[in-house]
Amino acid sequence: MTTPRGFSVALYARTSAADLGRETVEQLLAGLSTYASGRGWVVALECADQSPFSGGRREGLQRLAAAVRANAVQGLVVRSLSHLARSLRHLTDLGHLLVAHGIALVAVEDGLDTTDPGGAIRWRDWLEISTRLDRQLRAEAAKLARLRTPGDRWGRPAAAFNPLELLTWWEGRGGRRPLSLRELAGKLGVSEATARKHLQALRAAGQVNDAARLQALAARGGLRKGGRPANPLDDDTLTAAWRQTPSLAAVARTLRVSRNRVRSRLRELGFLEEK
Repeated sequence: MTTPRGFSVALYARTSAADLGRETVEQLLAGLSTYASGRGWVVALECADQSPFSGGRREGLQRLAAAVRANAVQGLVVRSLSHLARSLRHLTDLGHLLVAHGIALVAVEDGLDTTDPGGAIRWRDWLEISTRLDRQLRAEAAKLARLRTPGDRWGRPAAAFNPLELLTWWEGRGGRRPLSLRELAGKLGVSEATARKHLQALRAAGQVNDAARLQALAARGGLRKGGRPANPLDDDTLTAAWRQTPSLAAVARTLRVSRNRVRSRLRELGFLEEK
């Protein structure tokens, strides 16, 4: 098939971490440009990404897709289909996008050239087969998900744990320290939302002894608090620092405490008026 005079194409190249030390994207684009010029095509756009598909955004590929949607080019030339897509499904989606906008695709090393009628037919057949296969695989995955979680339509299997273990750590049974909700979730290997939901269900069933938890907490001085211990604030030191430099920021910096603590204590000592 002979392409029309002034046939405009986009070039796309990508290198990954594994390609470093070999060809650069500039060298790849130069080779593609030579190929396009040899066929009498006009290079209207050059796009490239220099990282693996799994890492970061693909700005070059996004520019290419925008040009395709705007019908700014008539064809696309790549070294290999593996440079163009990160997965089989991604390649299928890109292929349908190109077909929908009438964009010819040439993958030099793969021997794919859809400017040729035979190549175009093979490409369309492949897209149809891969789309059908992808739908079948997704349907099978959905069936497996439903089998793993009876009663649920989608999602991963529910996290399994022993309700007795939850109650033991929540109430502090057997002389244990009662855990906070965050600590409990970490202990059971679930999210805080999941731990809270199961606690609510057990409480509704009358299995949670909140009074026992409160007694165990009182015996141990309450829940553990995170963060660094607060610096002691001595009134004489505070007063001397304030008289020397009457600035909340300066005093807080000198005593290595927060401005709020300085402000609150100075008000209690009568150095600042309540607002």
